[in-house]
Amino acid sequence: MNLTLADVERCLGGVAEEGHEHVAIRSVQTDSRAVETGDLFFCIDGENFDGHEFAAQAVKNGASAIVSSRLLDDVAAPMVMVPDTIRALGRLAACWRDTCGAKLVAITGTAGKTTVKEMLFAVVSQKLTAARNYRNFNNQIGLPMSMLKADCGQDLWIMELGISVKGDMEALAPIASPDVAVITNAGPGHLEGLGDTAGVALAKATLLKYLRQSGTAVVSRDYPQLWDAAREIVAEPVGFSTDQDDITTSYVASFLGGAGSEGWGRFRLRTPEGDGEFTAPFLGEHYAENLACVAAAAHALGLTREAVVKGVQTFIPDRQRFCCKATGECMVIDDTYNANPLSMARSIRTAATMAGEAPLVLVLGDMRELGAEAVSRHEELGALLRDVELKAIFYKGDHFDDVARGLDGREKPIRVTGPEDFIRAWRAKGLGRSVALFKGSRSMKMEVLANALCRELGNQAGHGEENR
Repeated sequence: MNLTLADVERCLGGVAEEGHEHVAIRSVQTDSRAVETGDLFFCIDGENFDGHEFAAQAVKNGASAIVSSRLLDDVAAPMVMVPDTIRALGRLAACWRDTCGAKLVAITGTAGKTTVKEMLFAVVSQKLTAARNYRNFNNQIGLPMSMLKADCGQDLWIMELGISVKGDMEALAPIASPDVAVITNAGPGHLEGLGDTAGVALAKATLLKYLRQSGTAVVSRDYPQLWDAAREIVAEPVGFSTDQDDITTSYVASFLGGAGSEGWGRFRLRTPEGDGEFTAPFLGEHYAENLACVAAAAHALGLTREAVVKGVQTFIPDRQRFCCKATGECMVIDDTYNANPLSMARSIRTAATMAGEAPLVLVLGDMRELGAEAVSRHEELGALLRDVELKAIFYKGDHFDDVARGLDGREKPIRVTGPEDFIRAWRAKGLGRSVALFKGSRSMKMEVLANALCRELGNQAGHGEENR
């Protein structure tokens, strides 16, 4: 970073003090423990901490200046006073982006945005230098911090924007001010804060209002409310689809391989440049939408279909995003990073297709942040499961009865609370060869159950080898 404290003061609406042109800022930090010599420390007042209480420690660690929303008597360093440090952090990130002149792609959506971001990064990195936010650091703190860690020498910044309540996009989008705005989809996620699916579509489409002049919108055509909301803002978005557009991807088949294999999928990708099939190191029908979105974004950036295919073949899926692993006789699918009704339905249908004639086991947890629709959405989940051929359902969470009611006697779910009773129940069911999907909201920590099963199956396989 090549900003000075004077640059920071001017960016945040103040007058640069004498001598501050010579105070270099090495980087920006919001955690005093991470501060090193020459850093600028922002005092963030969060739910569980107040950064103002750690300003003195940040100075001891080497902070050259402090951004604060109140006077601090015990800080022996220059202070930049602002009304709101979180907004100031976003403003500084936007200034840094303008200083660098970086081209920015902003990605949002109910599901798949992190996967699309990582896939697009793999594609563009073949020819360009690029930055992106770490995992899903995509909120009012994560987005600006990701931008401030990006380098002026990089050709492209790929930034994910995550929203959960009304007004979030209005806070995030001006920070990103994208050259290319990508909306993966819009479904029933964060309904507690966004109202209903129409509210979700409108909130996601708001990103397009902050496109830079001559910017490009890339939007899924498979969600009518989203497409209509987008076209109210941008006359001609670049569309993508899984069945109805110039840029279309479909899922063809999966190749699970042997023990330890995480599986490959075969996909068909059609773009204005051509139409054909290829294999990639991930599988599942939901990846078809991700691929179509990446292809459309790449097209908007002037990259070819060939670049998309080569790039996604280097992509390594996150270990908690539909990560498949053969353990013993069981294929464990860890899709535990998060869940909403849209992603839950996709994962279940994809797992059922993958299982084929093999027994399918579902280990599911509550979908959080659904507000007034929580009960009905979990009942809908139970109703969805009526149409799936199942060997067993294990369920963790407060909405067990709602899911059971939706099942309407089709299958009796087994309530679990942690790894111990889950493994006992698994053993009691005598489950052998099967495909087991684990999914629930982040706070349900469903990966703990998935890891417990992998250990159980690994131990069983080890004992089998010893007894030969």
